[in-house]
Amino acid sequence: MKLVAVTLPFPDKRLNPNNASGMHWSATSGLRKKAHLEGFVLARQEARAVAWSPVKGDVPLRITFELPDRRPRDRDNLLAAMKAGLDGVAEALGVDDSQFEPVLLTRRYGRKPGAVHIEIGGACS
Repeated sequence: MKLVAVTLPFPDKRLNPNNASGMHWSATSGLRKKAHLEGFVLARQEARAVAWSPVKGDVPLRITFELPDRRPRDRDNLLAAMKAGLDGVAEALGVDDSQFEPVLLTRRYGRKPGAVHIEIGGACS
């Protein structure tokens, strides 16, 4: 299976479930649409560059969050904030996001504005 590597912008803090609680769904709708489109466009470009073809079965996924500062962040909230972006990536690759198995999440300190490095397929373990 070929490897597709995509770097997405760090998710907007308003997409974090802890920040979004109590907000009406329409308050973050535009942010989710933007994240989905970014994931779709960037993954589609990379998939074409490596001649990716959709697969059946499990697709390994590695996500490295490059944090923009040293504030602690929970892995589960980081992943939840990336849902729309990951949906766009999956759509661009022609896979269902339920195929992402195993999923490896790591965090590292970086610089502002931060980034999310995603590797799909290949030997992501």
